[in-house]
Amino acid sequence: MRSHKKLAFTFVELVAVISIIGVLFAILLPMVSSAMSDAKKLRDSRCMQQIAMSFSKFSLRNNAYELNSCQTTNEWAAVLSRNGELNLPEIFIFKDDYLVSMSGTPIPKSIGIVRDGRWEVNPEFKHFPTSVVIITRISSMAPATTTPIAYTRGLDRSTGRWRSDTGENGGVYGESGGLIVFLDGHVEFYSNLTDESNKLVNYYTGEKTSNISEAVNRGARAISWQGVEWEAN
Repeated sequence: MRSHKKLAFTFVELVAVISIIGVLFAILLPMVSSAMSDAKKLRDSRCMQQIAMSFSKFSLRNNAYELNSCQTTNEWAAVLSRNGELNLPEIFIFKDDYLVSMSGTPIPKSIGIVRDGRWEVNPEFKHFPTSVVIITRISSMAPATTTPIAYTRGLDRSTGRWRSDTGENGGVYGESGGLIVFLDGHVEFYSNLTDESNKLVNYYTGEKTSNISEAVNRGARAISWQGVEWEAN
């Protein structure tokens, strides 16, 4: 009888411990998930900063015509790579982007390669889906702190919100928002561009706007891995 009572008491203890672990898991899981999400955004933010810095260095040393004539983000990245600014695809392709997993192929090892003594775009990178949309044809007189140079894919400029993470132009972080990097290199995460505190600055009036194409000069245009997304007018 004593052995049976001891076994019963041990079983109750086990159930209690399991219940406590379950409660702690339920409490900690959202915190861990949030921490992981923040870490990913921080990593991606640093990539966005490198894009802005590489653009600034290139613009100081070269004519921007070659960059401005690019039709895709991949072409734009290739121009920087060929001129020695950067050669890491991970700057433009975020490994947690759902399009990367859907592609069925690993992220290319380089943007450009040297073949027979000549530089050329890595064929694996040339049409690989990128996570970033680049804004080209930006005026040299544009204010650095309020003019965006790039943002994460999936922003619907008509609504000021990021799309769900489905389709070839879905949001990198889904509908939760996206990153925008400005000419001065600072990066911000926006849940949307519609709330008053989240709005950008109109390039000409200085007023707030939820339309990203109004935050740049007329003639500027956005390019993704698929081609031109929009042109400011």
